[in-house]
Amino acid sequence: MSATKAAKLDLTLLQFKLPASLRNLLVAMIGVGVMSLLVSFLGFGHESSRHMDESGHFHHTNLGYHVLLVATYFVVGLAITGIFFTAIQHITGSQWSVTVRRIFETYGLFTPIAGLLLVGVLFGMHDLYEWADATVRENDHLIHHKSGYLNPGFFIGRTVFFIAVWTVFAYIFHSKSVSQDTDKNVNTTKTLAKFAGGFILFFALSWSFSSFDLIMSLSPHWFSTMFGVYAFAGAFQTSLASYLLVIYLLKKNGFYGEVVNENHIHDISKFLLGITTFWAYVGFSQFMLIWYANIPEETFFYEMRMTGGWGYTTLLLPFIKFIIPFLLLLNRPNKRDLNFLWKIAVWIFFVQFFELFWLVFPASFEKFSLIHFALAFGGTLGTLGLFGLFVFKKLEKHSLVPVGDPRLDTCLHHHQ
Repeated sequence: MSATKAAKLDLTLLQFKLPASLRNLLVAMIGVGVMSLLVSFLGFGHESSRHMDESGHFHHTNLGYHVLLVATYFVVGLAITGIFFTAIQHITGSQWSVTVRRIFETYGLFTPIAGLLLVGVLFGMHDLYEWADATVRENDHLIHHKSGYLNPGFFIGRTVFFIAVWTVFAYIFHSKSVSQDTDKNVNTTKTLAKFAGGFILFFALSWSFSSFDLIMSLSPHWFSTMFGVYAFAGAFQTSLASYLLVIYLLKKNGFYGEVVNENHIHDISKFLLGITTFWAYVGFSQFMLIWYANIPEETFFYEMRMTGGWGYTTLLLPFIKFIIPFLLLLNRPNKRDLNFLWKIAVWIFFVQFFELFWLVFPASFEKFSLIHFALAFGGTLGTLGLFGLFVFKKLEKHSLVPVGDPRLDTCLHHHQ
């Protein structure tokens, strides 16, 4: 396409219909997830964990709750960073992203479904979190000191509150954008920019606290003030990769036409390259500070992940999550080629699962297990299938592009 020629807005290419082949794939993924969870809950109901009681006996835990936590936290990250990226577009007055923004908006609508999945995690609190045991809170000095924050009631209250507020913001961004498709009200754009500012402030705190609660408190003696940012970087990297995969699937099935071209794809890819580098920076900084200080209360987090067969996963993680995608995304033509980028997106999906497995399972299980890995992977496939089916069914209900946005014309002229 010429740098000065605007793309044509063909409305027939903006009414999405989920292809049967893609629907069947997503349903199959859900089936794999259900089977993995059933095997995890019923076949591995009394696994020995690292956690010990006062008499020196190891607690037993249900593997299924760990599989569910990994799978659920993965899709929670996709949904919430979708709202976050939508807010970024509004508060900056972004023009380049108008034709792809409906994807970001739709992601956020999955938040209440993610909340329902988290109910299962809440039921498994005593299997996942040693601080959930009143005896432990009473007898462990450090956990007792944190019990004002780490207690079941407050934990559940925070989780419900975060999900509720995230859901409200997701609904506002999507519903007002959809209504603008028909009423073409310019004031809607100004209103959404104001909401965006409020959401970004809330997101920064709520996502950090949620990450502390769901993941970091698996090892309640450990702490890192950088963990919230670290968790955000991984989730946002995966979310950006998923946009490229969704765009690929839409264009492969004949939708969008010229309104989403290699220039829009290039911009998302640049974001992806940047957040990949940011993840490495935050991850290395967290590790370096803990290694240099050499304080037992901090170093045991990495010690658990360097013994019992976990060392291989620890050494592999920066290579597969940073070095490989970083080198592959450096090249400009690669960042503009959807046939190449969808493969990178799938790779990043896998390494995000790999990282979440690395974060969750060593906190309870001393030894690495391929069976645990396979079941957690299957469970994550299931929630991703559910997420994908939900998003694509929602995209069927409205135009793929916010046709009422006053910046649409500028977006159609977007070039680099």
